[in-house]
Amino acid sequence: MKYDLESNAEKLSRKKLLIYPLLAIILGLTQISIINFLEIGNVSPNLMIILIVWITIREGQFVALYSAFLIGIFYDIIKMDVIGTNALSLLITAFVSGFFYKEGKAELIIRSFKFLIIVMIGAIFHNIIYYFLYLKISSISFWNFFLKYGIASSFYTTVFSFFPIFLSFRKRSTHI
Repeated sequence: MKYDLESNAEKLSRKKLLIYPLLAIILGLTQISIINFLEIGNVSPNLMIILIVWITIREGQFVALYSAFLIGIFYDIIKMDVIGTNALSLLITAFVSGFFYKEGKAELIIRSFKFLIIVMIGAIFHNIIYYFLYLKISSISFWNFFLKYGIASSFYTTVFSFFPIFLSFRKRSTHI
């Protein structure tokens, strides 16, 4: 009789290695194709920020930093953006979000309004860094820039982060 030496944790981590890149591809393609139609005043939500915060809360800061860099490079390529801009800003988002990671408390955080606050904070850091790289000194004042891209864009992204909360509640109710 042959014994399976692989633990459930290893099987689960293998599934995550497939699920996270698949989610990144789906959300990246959704971001560049569908989300642009939801743009309000040149401001649109960023689904990649929500994904990175979600990975950070579930897996921890180290895994999130690695994921943020790879997802950022992938997103730069499909968006035909300057390579590294999203990678850098998503790295900062993962780093900041990592301070809210609590081992064994991921589901509680994702199902609460703490998740929205973490997404908002992460989105502010992401947007300030990302858009600062594109800021032309004479084109817009810092305060207009901060209100439009720092706050408004972050708030719009935070509104979209209600979806993971609803999905986690739905997932929990189907298991009961």
